[in-house]
Amino acid sequence: MTKKNLVLLLKILISGLLLGWLIYSFDWIALKDIFLTAQPGWFFLAVLLIVISMVVSVEKWSRILRAEGINLPWLQLWKAYWIGIFFNNFLPSSIGGDGIRIVLIGRSISNIAGAASSVIIERLLATVGLALTGLDMLPISKSNWYVGWLFIVLIIVAAGLLFFVMLGRIPAWAAKSDGKFSAFVRGFLSHGHALRGQKKMIITVLFLSVLFQLTVVAVNYTIFRGLHVDLLSWWDLVFIIPAISAIAMVPLGINGYGIREGAYVLLLASYGVTGSEALGASLLFAVLVSFCSLYGGVLWLVNRGTVADNAENAGKEFGLA
Repeated sequence: MTKKNLVLLLKILISGLLLGWLIYSFDWIALKDIFLTAQPGWFFLAVLLIVISMVVSVEKWSRILRAEGINLPWLQLWKAYWIGIFFNNFLPSSIGGDGIRIVLIGRSISNIAGAASSVIIERLLATVGLALTGLDMLPISKSNWYVGWLFIVLIIVAAGLLFFVMLGRIPAWAAKSDGKFSAFVRGFLSHGHALRGQKKMIITVLFLSVLFQLTVVAVNYTIFRGLHVDLLSWWDLVFIIPAISAIAMVPLGINGYGIREGAYVLLLASYGVTGSEALGASLLFAVLVSFCSLYGGVLWLVNRGTVADNAENAGKEFGLA
């Protein structure tokens, strides 16, 4: 077994154990009653909001690519993003959804470095947007004030990495070497450097990142309303959902499964939400996102040969396959 497969297996095991422990610990009858008395109409609205959040995400990515001088049809980015979401939810691998996006777009334009730079920068700006969304609500938060430190750390780390990527300073070893990986590093950093000075674009993407987080909050708001959990106000969720998303970023499981559910239960307890209600909301959120990502699975099946060939070629290009 390779090291990558071992890491993947450990992540699956951690997520499975956490989910198993959470499900075992709570009242099955109460959890069943929560779903049996739910109002499905709210969940249809949640699905619509998930789709809207994807529109916002693709628009963010599109703007970063254009700022790097890479102009691609919006529909092409839309398809690549959904395929990436599908991989995150149904095909856990060492590649991951972001890797699939990089491969699909990078190989289509023969510019893996530019595609990688756009995806990484989008993720970093999204992290800053997530932290800013939650941090703005900290002064009116009823509890869990200590989560504010997590937001501050995220901002510092993401902003620091953004500065490094946009600085464009090529390491000496990459500047001297003629290898493919060195060429990738030079290209990656040069594309990041191209974004320096583009304050309007960065502010716009940060705004869209906050808007994305608010749509995620809205998805959760509709889920809680559909489950008849009325203890949480909109403003409570604007603070707590980004906090849960931040905790779910810890790379110990598969796509945050287990960790996210535990965060729901832990952070919502101080708001009077029972463990069964919190677990039910978390599981329903995961189910709805996974259901929506099936669209990406259809796109992947249609383009499966292209995806596989691009992934293999990308690996060979950098000596990874």
